[in-house]
Amino acid sequence: MTVFGSLAIILGMAAVGGVLARLLKLPSVIGYIVAGMALSAVVKIPIIELMGQLGVTLLLFLVGLELPIATLKKIGSTAMVVGIGQIAITFVLGTLIATALGFAVTPAMYIGIALTFGSTVIVVNLLSAKRDLQSLYGRIAIGVLLVQDFVAIGILVVLSGLGQSGFMVGNLFWVIIKSVVLVGLTIWLSEKILPRLFDFVGKTTEVIFVVALAWCLVIAASISHPAVGFTVEIGGFLAGLALANAASNLQIISRVRPLRDFFMTWFFVALGANIALSDIGSIIWPGTILSAFVLIGKPLIVMFILGVMGYKKRVAFLAAVTVAQVSEFSLVILTLALRIGHIDAKVLSLVGFVAIVTMSVSTYLISNAQAIYRKIGKYLWIFERKAKLTDLGTKKEWKNHVVLFGHNRTGTILRPVLQKLGHEVLVVDFDPQIVESLGPQAIYGDVADYDLYDEIGLSSAVAVISTVSDMGDNLQLLEFLKKLKNKPLSIVTADDAREGEILYKRGADYVLVPHTVGGEYLAGILEHHGLSADYFRSPKMRRIFSMS
Repeated sequence: MTVFGSLAIILGMAAVGGVLARLLKLPSVIGYIVAGMALSAVVKIPIIELMGQLGVTLLLFLVGLELPIATLKKIGSTAMVVGIGQIAITFVLGTLIATALGFAVTPAMYIGIALTFGSTVIVVNLLSAKRDLQSLYGRIAIGVLLVQDFVAIGILVVLSGLGQSGFMVGNLFWVIIKSVVLVGLTIWLSEKILPRLFDFVGKTTEVIFVVALAWCLVIAASISHPAVGFTVEIGGFLAGLALANAASNLQIISRVRPLRDFFMTWFFVALGANIALSDIGSIIWPGTILSAFVLIGKPLIVMFILGVMGYKKRVAFLAAVTVAQVSEFSLVILTLALRIGHIDAKVLSLVGFVAIVTMSVSTYLISNAQAIYRKIGKYLWIFERKAKLTDLGTKKEWKNHVVLFGHNRTGTILRPVLQKLGHEVLVVDFDPQIVESLGPQAIYGDVADYDLYDEIGLSSAVAVISTVSDMGDNLQLLEFLKKLKNKPLSIVTADDAREGEILYKRGADYVLVPHTVGGEYLAGILEHHGLSADYFRSPKMRRIFSMS
């Protein structure tokens, strides 16, 4: 078969699989894997493996670009504790389950590792579609997934350096030394040399893509040299990490991402091609057990940790559901383990089966998490502890007060004005530092947490103000307020006029559209002062705009 014929068959099958997956509202990754399985039953095409390896190299190149070291500082303590705790517990339990299913120690450990990671890509896409990325549980979930990504990259680096030598103490020590040296050199280059070079190259948009791609492949090839001893995939990651601080890194990301997606399609097709249809019968039973552990066990682990930390059952449940799948990184790790001879193809086939099942089911779970919680939430009290995070701040019984959801830029302006008018103001925010700083005037939570509504006394409030622009959360709040005997004044926030109209129809007394208000305010200034440079440059104007 010609090269073009091979390309046509592979991409044609992948396209069909991706479209069918989308029609079923499943991640396209599942369609690509199934396409590879179907393809393996018809014909063997060696080029798939090479293209898939290039896809993983570009994937890790972009991971390095989008993962500057400063990102670690932005991961909150909650995400760090939950992420590390979930990885450790899942790994131990997953390894024990795999051992009980008859796997040897090393394959069982790899299975345990593979089950620990969740898919950042799938979760971000689903939460973005639900507009929940900025919710309390959304921030926790993304933070936990970032921690998992860091750990997964560390495992890939170690495996890449070990190769076929095995987990001997001396070998592991030497790999760690080489890794530290390479990462240190990469960070030095990213701060001292490469930003200037790529900022110069970035002035020509046509050239920056070619130079960045050449840099990635040259470093990948160099790192994979026997004298260095790592794989091309890790070379791609280090090449990306070295460019993380370049001003032109956003240009590089935007241009490389479509190419990455194209070659990652090949990786998932190749993964499916490695799942022998003849093995399906032997992996269904262990695959079903491991899938059940991922779909049920992992969320329970996360709920337990969040409960111990004081989070309420709703936030714990919604955050926990997001980890109920196997990650793309899990498949990358096992593919590397297969290549260096640590596992056999059956282990990769098994985890591939688990990936298909868990990615499919978790998509449904995440999309319908709110509805599921309403049905089972009353049974989840066991995961709450008496010392809840909602105990941060207020413990008094509130009456005739104003409830202010969100102490953001708008909230910080409104609160002192309301207090000046003689109103008691109760702030509800999901930032513990804000709650602690406000003391008894604040409580920990968010507008979507309807279990909190009774605790903050909405039924006895004179006004409820939401500075959060999430449409679904505000509709939920308005629906609750409509049922009250004495409905308080309701002021909510919308992203645009269309959403504002919907909120008015659902009972809002006033809808704040920040961009519209800002435009009207600026128009009023122009009417009175024109384009007076002295007025706009006055300290008074700069103070006002810095607060808005």
